[in-house]
Amino acid sequence: MQLKTSNAAFSKYGSVYKAPINLEQTGMISRSWHLIAKRSITQLYQFNCEVYLEMQEGMAALLVSEEPQADRLDAFAIHRYVKLKPNTYFSLVAVTSNITCKLITVTSYSSIVEELSPPYLFERILPRIRISEILGYYYSIRNSGYRFGGEKHSYFELTYVDRGCMTSEVDEITYHLKERELMLYGPGQFHTQEIPEGCSCSYVTIIFDMETMVYDVDSNNYELLLNRVFSYDKKIHTLIKAFVMESTSQIPYMNSLMLCLLQETIVRLLQSIFIGCKNERPATEARQHYQDELLEKILAYIDETIYEPLTIAEICQKFSLSRSSLQILFKENLDQPPKKYINELKLETSRQMICEGKYTISEIALMLGFNSIHYFSRAFTQKYGMAPSEYAKTLYKE
Repeated sequence: MQLKTSNAAFSKYGSVYKAPINLEQTGMISRSWHLIAKRSITQLYQFNCEVYLEMQEGMAALLVSEEPQADRLDAFAIHRYVKLKPNTYFSLVAVTSNITCKLITVTSYSSIVEELSPPYLFERILPRIRISEILGYYYSIRNSGYRFGGEKHSYFELTYVDRGCMTSEVDEITYHLKERELMLYGPGQFHTQEIPEGCSCSYVTIIFDMETMVYDVDSNNYELLLNRVFSYDKKIHTLIKAFVMESTSQIPYMNSLMLCLLQETIVRLLQSIFIGCKNERPATEARQHYQDELLEKILAYIDETIYEPLTIAEICQKFSLSRSSLQILFKENLDQPPKKYINELKLETSRQMICEGKYTISEIALMLGFNSIHYFSRAFTQKYGMAPSEYAKTLYKE
């Protein structure tokens, strides 16, 4: 079960509080932290002072640790407002499609960003399969010698032998099904069914439309269910029986329940395949050839995340690139490394924000993800020949 930040286990990392912080009264600064849902976390943040997190929109999980290691992270569902102790490593994971969180700290803050290698994989509760429609369901009783000549269609078909036995030929391979065994035919698979001499058979047929959702490289495909006979399983048997009974109940919402029962059946079959199995995560290959549109996508992503302490590792992971390939791409097209491009874009953005006059120098440094106000001031001075505060004064001379 998931733990909340109000749980006692969270006390070593921080605490919760009820009322939002008044920035004017406390003299603190804040930034809006916008995140979209994603499974892997590649970086952690650490401040040398207390950090306050106030969720504004959406739901999130808070990852915390005393060490910057993926296997040492604890995950908590954010409950109320959260105060983190100094030097705590943390990050947020968007559980809803996107979130907005207010990050509050003191003006004299100092922060670092630690890259996680390997990244932390957050286990989101998402469907891997979805049965969108049941197109037909039948309970058939066939005598010895019956033969179905065969067909193929664009949907899935489940056959469950309730009593007796049958043989089924799929793509010229013969399968033998005994009592309480089942198999599935996939879209486009030609299949026949035959009742052997001296045997009768009662069986359930369900034709349905199913899609698989692929969220990452660990997602499994429906082909694992095909070209095999599934032996008797008590849970599967109970689900099929419940499906048959519900199909004749005429009770409101019976169709919704039938869909649920069938979907659980498919999930149970998939689980039966993977019990005791361990999957290796396939390695991501770096692209060898780059098109102009790839660079445009990367630059657009950098622009969208300019208010985040974006790392080269995160860009490489998002676009399936090796670090060297990314360096070559930027060198050949922009004549500068990606890190320099990001830093200069942040500085240019900071100059625009100073011109707007909406934020203090400390707030701008925090919003753009600089490690400290001192680092920001030094980088700005090197770029524009004057400190941020001096540049602000030049705007109001006239």
